[in-house]
Order: sequence, then C-alpha cells, then structure tokens
Amino acid sequence: MNLRPLLLTLPVLLLVPVFSQACTVTGNTNNPDGGSSGSSGSSGSSGSSGSSGSSGICAVPNHTRETAYPIALGTAYSACLAEDDKNFYSFTAPADAEGGYIVTDITNVSGFVSGHFFTSSDNGEIITTQPANAGAALKLYLAVAPGVKYTFLVDHYAGGPAFTYDMKLAYTKNDDPAAAAKTKETAVQLVLSKPSSGLFMAGYKAATIPEADYNRYFKIDLTAGTATVKLENVASDVLSQFEVIDSSNTVVATVTAHNDGANPASTPAVSIPSTGTYYIVPGLYAGGSLKAAGQGPVPDSFTHKYTVTVTQP
Repeated sequence: MNLRPLLLTLPVLLLVPVFSQACTVTGNTNNPDGGSSGSSGSSGSSGSSGSSGSSGICAVPNHTRETAYPIALGTAYSACLAEDDKNFYSFTAPADAEGGYIVTDITNVSGFVSGHFFTSSDNGEIITTQPANAGAALKLYLAVAPGVKYTFLVDHYAGGPAFTYDMKLAYTKNDDPAAAAKTKETAVQLVLSKPSSGLFMAGYKAATIPEADYNRYFKIDLTAGTATVKLENVASDVLSQFEVIDSSNTVVATVTAHNDGANPASTPAVSIPSTGTYYIVPGLYAGGSLKAAGQGPVPDSFTHKYTVTVTQP
C-alpha cells in the first residue's frame, strides 16, 4: 500500500487552529465557524475548506469599537474570545416612549469573562463588572433610553487563554403610566382621593443619569386651605421625595422619605395658599441615586410602580 498521499496531508490537518485571530460570534447557528464544514475529499485529497456561511460571523473581527458587531435584541449568540482579544457589540434601544431595560446573560463560559456597557455617542462607560470566578456566568441589567445606541464589550477579566461563551441581550419595555409626564405641560391629571401610578425609572443617554430624569409631574386643582399628599408603594431601592409646586413654579412643600422604600406623606397636611392648579412631583431625594446598571437581577424600582394620592377636607 502506498502511504505517501496520507503522510503528505497529515501536516496540513495539524496546522488548523482551534481559535483564529478574528475569533468572534455566531448568531443562531450550530457551526461555530459560521459556514459549512466542507466535503471530506477523496482518499488522496484534503477536501474542500467549506463555505464561509451567511449567518455566522466568526470570520468578521469585532475587536474595536469601530468594528462593533450589531446584534439583535432577543437573539441568542455563541461566541469565542481569542487570547488577549476583545469582542465589541452594538445595539440601539427601541423607540418606545416609556423606555425600557436590557438583561444580558453570558452563560456556558469557559474562561474569566468581563462585561462593559458604554453609550456609543461619547464612549461614556456606564458599568464594568465581572463574576466572582473563572467559568462563572454573568448577568447584567441596564436601563436604556428610547432610540439611544449602546456598545457592549466582552473581554478577559484578567487575561488568559481563548474561551467560548453564549450570549443573549433581552429587552423589556417599561410599564410606566406616567412616562410622558416629565414636564408641567405633559402632567398626569389627578382626581381627588384617587391614586395614580408612576415608575422611578430613567435610561442612560450618557454615562450618568441626571436626577431630574426620574421626576414625574401630576397636576390637580385645589382650593385654598389644606391638602394631604401621599406617595406610597415606593420601591425598596428608592430614597424618594416629592414637591408640591404651584403654577408659577413656587415650591409650596417638600416631603422626604426617611429611608429607602419608605413612603413619604404630608403630615401635617400641606397648606394651600390659594385656589388654583398645583403639581405633585415625585423624584429622588437630593443626593440619592438608583443603580440603573449592575450585575444580578433587575432592581425593584425597574418594575415596582408607586402611587400618588391627594385629598382635601
């Protein structure tokens, strides 16, 4: 038997690397190389190399911001990170007026992964975090603003060899009945003694969220005298307050909670100097903040609606 053809092909097979330099991601495909495996060839030939494939993108480098791969929210991806490499991805938040949040799951990790979120317009870093140890999964949450573009970076936490991972970024729209009530002109109309709901929620447009983005405006017509204002059912991670202002923006009263999750109420009742339209403005206590991006499950404030109620004698 002539073994020469077999011996000639053996070195070629041994030189095929497990991870290429442009080791990146594939979307919804069982082939991590993003294409067909190629034919095996006749007994004396090495076989064809296989097509590059249309759905996989492992041959496309995404190790810079400029080459960030655009991902579809809600789609599962399988990816690989070459030694000392970085994987950049990009996505744009849906244009829902209510805004929403992203939950990122990085699973089936064979290395020590790190995750980073940025606003793409200014490369402002929102959060950088990693799990407790190598091989652990990573779950992240991020409050997003309508139509804003973000960059997501996956890299090695402390260097190391190439590894693989699965990834999915899922979007949920906020359930905020007062989402549009961010000014006096768009305020929610209150009815005496009837509670109305809102959500302490705002999305990143830059690396930080201004406190004023959490404010919501509720308006009500009151007669001169006194009124009792209650902000109730406050989320456990929110240190809240509310202001009562008149139509000329004069602050009539400011009531602050004593601790996170507490319900501020106007006790004694607020003095209403004259008959007219007043605005109740729930917001964060001055100097307070919410963790709108982080590791682990989403905070209570992402889904926990508060209520505003005004009564008069």
